[in-house]
Amino acid sequence: MSWSCGIVGLPNAGKSTLFKAITSLDVPIESYPFSTIDPNKAIVPLPDRRLPALAELSGADKITPATIEITDVAGLVKGASRGEGLGNQFLGHLRDVDLLIHVVGAYNRQEENGKSIATKVETVNLELCLADIEVVERREDKLEPKAKSGDKNARAELNLLAKTLDYLNRGLMLSQVKFTEEEISFLTNLSLLTRKKMIYVYNTGEDSPVNPDLSGIPEKYEAIPICVSLEAELAELPAEEKKVFLDAYGMQTSRIEELLARCFVLLDLAAFYTIKGSETRAWIVPSGIPAVKAAGEVHTDMERGFINVEVVPWNVLLSAGSLARAREKGLCRTEGRNYPIEDGDVLIFRFRA
Repeated sequence: MSWSCGIVGLPNAGKSTLFKAITSLDVPIESYPFSTIDPNKAIVPLPDRRLPALAELSGADKITPATIEITDVAGLVKGASRGEGLGNQFLGHLRDVDLLIHVVGAYNRQEENGKSIATKVETVNLELCLADIEVVERREDKLEPKAKSGDKNARAELNLLAKTLDYLNRGLMLSQVKFTEEEISFLTNLSLLTRKKMIYVYNTGEDSPVNPDLSGIPEKYEAIPICVSLEAELAELPAEEKKVFLDAYGMQTSRIEELLARCFVLLDLAAFYTIKGSETRAWIVPSGIPAVKAAGEVHTDMERGFINVEVVPWNVLLSAGSLARAREKGLCRTEGRNYPIEDGDVLIFRFRA
């Protein structure tokens, strides 16, 4: 199961610089609008301090981290939903992502004419709403003939779409609206941008990379201040030079790690670990997924022939010193197919081949 995040924002907000900071890839970064004319995509490992410790304990030669896909598209401008600029051409690339990272420039460039943070946020969010309105209206057009012929399901969905359009026309992000489980099942198929979870990256200047003023970011949303230009520089440094760089700016760790960790929490994910032969590996699944489904992430044969799973929390295993000692001390337990996976579980699946 793969997970993905899409980066959105106004032109020159720092989207491509953030992409570079996350991925360590060399992408075009210019001080003019639309320097990103094609979507940038990369699969990156998720930071995980538990994995190396488990690998050291097991003597693994191979360490395989969990990964996430990052997509960066051209900046959205006012009128993008009507074809202005380039961002609208690439919104389709974001409909399949699981979470949106909205980059907001926390400094005013001359060409921005002193736009407030709130105005920058509203401009992008409004364009996302307008793009979703088009999708909903197209769906309405397809359903109306069925509804007129007496199809009750079509009529029920049309009623939901009318309510959804009302929210969107008022500029409301659908992620902040409560829907019933049945309504969610209908809306999920539309891949609406405003239903996706969102985290704001408040792109600070290099003069205030730590503890900047976050006013202007809606309080109901997750927000994290990051000086993306500093983080892009940090990503290029060898490991031994990174601490010196962080100390110089009064930073303890990279904010990129914090960003990815908060995306992980927002998506309600869990990491579990497998130790097999010379490989220690991290896997990412929805929090609480049944053990039998987690087994299927490792291999479909494990799901089909699932018998049970041996479970030990990662920190308990480290304290024991080895899997053998954990078993001797009775620290491992056996669970059935419906056991809800918890973040940090080390799992040993038993299955019929």
